[in-house]
Amino acid sequence: MVDASACSPPDTDVISPPPDQELLLTGTLLMAACYGAGALSSLLARGSGRLALGVGHLAALAGAVAGLGVSLGVLLGDPGRTLTLPLPVLFPFARLSLAVDGLSAYFLLVISLVAVAAAIYGPAYLRAHSPDAGPARQAAQAFALNVFLGCMVFVCCAGDALTFLLCWEGMTLASYVLVVSDDRDGENARAGLLYMVMTHGGTALLLVAFLALTERAGAFDFAALRAAASDLDGTTRTTLFFLALTGFATKAGVVPLHVWLPRAHPAAPSHISALMSGVMLKVAIYGMLRFGFDLLAPIAGPLPASWGWTVLVAGTISAVLGVLYALQQHDLKRLLAFHSVENIGIILIGAGLAMILWRTEGAGGVLATVALTAALLHTINHAAFKGLLFLGAGSVLCRTHVRNIEELGGLARRMPWTAGLFLLGAVAISGLPPLNGFVSEWLTFQALLGGASRFHGPAGLVIVFSAAMLALTGGLAAACFAKAFGVTFLGRARTPQAEHATEAPPSMIAGMIWLGALCVALGVAPGYAMRLLDAPTAGLLHGPGASAVVTARGPLVLSAGLTSSGISATTISMTVMAALLIALAAMAWILRRGLRRAPPRTAPTWTSGMIPTARFDYTATAFAKPLRLVFAALYRPRREVTRETAGTPYVVRRIHYAGEIVDLSETQIYHRVQRGITALSRTIRARSTGRIYGYIGFVLGTLFVALLLFGVGQR
Repeated sequence: MVDASACSPPDTDVISPPPDQELLLTGTLLMAACYGAGALSSLLARGSGRLALGVGHLAALAGAVAGLGVSLGVLLGDPGRTLTLPLPVLFPFARLSLAVDGLSAYFLLVISLVAVAAAIYGPAYLRAHSPDAGPARQAAQAFALNVFLGCMVFVCCAGDALTFLLCWEGMTLASYVLVVSDDRDGENARAGLLYMVMTHGGTALLLVAFLALTERAGAFDFAALRAAASDLDGTTRTTLFFLALTGFATKAGVVPLHVWLPRAHPAAPSHISALMSGVMLKVAIYGMLRFGFDLLAPIAGPLPASWGWTVLVAGTISAVLGVLYALQQHDLKRLLAFHSVENIGIILIGAGLAMILWRTEGAGGVLATVALTAALLHTINHAAFKGLLFLGAGSVLCRTHVRNIEELGGLARRMPWTAGLFLLGAVAISGLPPLNGFVSEWLTFQALLGGASRFHGPAGLVIVFSAAMLALTGGLAAACFAKAFGVTFLGRARTPQAEHATEAPPSMIAGMIWLGALCVALGVAPGYAMRLLDAPTAGLLHGPGASAVVTARGPLVLSAGLTSSGISATTISMTVMAALLIALAAMAWILRRGLRRAPPRTAPTWTSGMIPTARFDYTATAFAKPLRLVFAALYRPRREVTRETAGTPYVVRRIHYAGEIVDLSETQIYHRVQRGITALSRTIRARSTGRIYGYIGFVLGTLFVALLLFGVGQR
């Protein structure tokens, strides 16, 4: 007899991956598939460029939704876990992998939120702004958009240096294609060239920092780099940090490395400008935090003091100079680009203070958590309101084809949805309650005031000065957007383009509403956002999460809980503040309606006998002139006044005024470097005689000097 059990297959245990790992695998594959399909949709342009744009943006939307699912799954799960996913072996010398921890998931959330709005907004904007675009340009835009989004996502999810650098370079090249995609304007090509030169200079510094670590570790994965960094001496550790900091600061637009930003952002399509300003700059912030708190951080003890103080000072300077230069801009998108410099500075103030306070005695751990919470919260807040403002500027641009706000005016009557949503973003970026910009700036102030109480002497003065400059930045930002909104949307139309403007298409309005709702939600109910900040703050600082320090009883009360550490703190209720503002506005409206007994009577405006025109309205130049005079040493203003007379010098028919301000970073740094390189090139050219004997002599001389220097060094 044959035992039936002997013929049956042996029992095998089926090992299924953990649910979190399965979530990462599924979400990653879905994101890669969506962005890959979106890039391949450019092939459809051979038949229809419009179809390629539609499919490409639809795929980008699907990839962004998948990114939201992955990020929320990690942020709302168990804190402190890192999900890893090995990638196929492509190189014999490196193992590629993805790793998603709390910090990666948070920045993936920021990218995906803005990407949803950009994907909804993009097709209608491109059709309205460039109706004569050919299939080649439409294919390039669909391809580059998806590569851009995919590379940003996988930079934040990279688990090794090689994956990080490959995706970083892909992000740069794809954004360059989008910047120069409007090939009708030569200025766009020059902006793209400057962008490439600056960002590749920063990439070179990142490459040096990564290669120095990988040479010591003998591997590319981040775990090996952390282990290798633990054995570094203080000088080497600090040198590598500042190499990485400079490389990331170039991409983030930190002063004085910001010169590419006000040129590249206006050149790109407006929804791409929203992604570059709201998201791409934050990828550089992610890199700074990854290096400073993770890869290069000592195993025990505080970070080197020079790290945090440098970041704090650089952030303060960027915040103040960014808003000062924004005040004098009349190009709407260039104005918004300079405000990106300002807000990156505000984020760095919080990050730098967290570096200074981390692992210090007393309340330093709590204060560091508050500072990092403020920096991370302002990261998502800036992505929301800056994305909204760039989309609003794009709506104005596609309907008027004008970026100079002096040539607009009166658009609130013709574009009410765009005007209302732009005003919402302007209130948020000005740090006014009850919107989200106020919450993160309030937390930054709490951290700065708490940090000032822990330091005495010059260190305390630096923190107090940073707090004062942050307050000045908020006031100047409010003045700047009073100018931008008032001159653009109020008053009379100054040109036929503004006179005949119409409201943007519904899909563009929908993209702006998405980001506007996010500004309101994060402002009125910020308590719910604290839960999303637990994983990144606890993972980086190895301490309590954000919700344990910044107490939030539901959405109602937000408090920087420092009292237990001996530092007084304030408490604020954003929901109650919003309710009070709504009640006051309703009361003012009721009183205004109730007190109006007689019907209004209209009468012509008295203008010395002249007929009122749009030229009577207040201009952006006049609005900004008082500050231009106060900060003349910084602006170095130039002006040219031309008078047109009617045959006699005593009768002036017209006065033409032209003025500009100077960016000192360009004139004092980059123009000097450019002149030096030009002089060196001319010297080399003058000695390039074309004679072979001279070239052989140059080679032999160089070889002799090299052998002399390196030979002595080897001994």
